[in-house]
Amino acid sequence: MGKENMSLDKIQTQPEFDLEYYMEISGLMRIEHELAELLEKYWTTWEKELKSFRMEPTKADADDGFLLVYLDEDTENAVQRAFEENTKFGFAFHNLAITLVMSAAQSVMPELIGACVPLPTPSREAKKKFKKLGLEWDDSGKMNRNYAVFTPYPYKGGCEVCHSCDTCPSSQMREIGKTPE
Repeated sequence: MGKENMSLDKIQTQPEFDLEYYMEISGLMRIEHELAELLEKYWTTWEKELKSFRMEPTKADADDGFLLVYLDEDTENAVQRAFEENTKFGFAFHNLAITLVMSAAQSVMPELIGACVPLPTPSREAKKKFKKLGLEWDDSGKMNRNYAVFTPYPYKGGCEVCHSCDTCPSSQMREIGKTPE
């Protein structure tokens, strides 16, 4: 077997539960005290389930690496069960999971705060690392994890590096009639 061209390093994140950020993601103007306490409880539980990795090329002349943060299948199943039991809680947990992965990614790359988080097309080497982690990527740009951030590391923002540029409602490339090369 040949030498691998990309490292896969587990990293620590430090997401903090920010109720205002959660409300922004949820589109809520206010939140009931009981729900806020429940969300904090699940945040603490799910934070332990976060998987966070940095993928970096091992060759000096290679492209930049990637940041990958995701929640495991058990957490996704908990969100699904919440939807089945109570739609209101399902949406609350769904938005909590999004907030958690975003906060974790932002704790590693503060440039992501308030910015677009482009989803790059993973390199062949990155796809091999996905497979090693039990993850799958299909050509439409979907991963087999619902709650994940995969983005260039170090930060490289903009539509020109994003796999979803053609379908993103915020795409500036599509708005001006250009597609990335």
